[in-house]
Amino acid sequence: MISKSFEIKDYMIDGTHINGFWMTLDDREKLTTEVVYAPASGENFDTAETESIINEITTKCDSFKSLLPENVDCEVIFKDLNDLTYTSGEDASNFELEPKELDEIRVVYSFYVKYYI
Repeated sequence: MISKSFEIKDYMIDGTHINGFWMTLDDREKLTTEVVYAPASGENFDTAETESIINEITTKCDSFKSLLPENVDCEVIFKDLNDLTYTSGEDASNFELEPKELDEIRVVYSFYVKYYI
């Protein structure tokens, strides 16, 4: 059962502002949080910035996982990158990233129960 969530400030990333934030408890086993990151400068994220922000997002997912019970996992779906999905603790070599210039970075953090203890 999902019994912990995080606050909007926990999703913040330096150099960005949050342009959208929705949290949905799909059922007692899955919580999704959609976040839209926009550049703080008001311009676009260039390729290097996109890669950096994506790396920070995957690190954030791993950090969230470390704060959750062992049977709850975190994954992030990158909506602007053809639903590229990162699962916490995933080997970086399995995560094939092709960064590009983006106006914003839309992601869905998904917290779900993997198994019952």
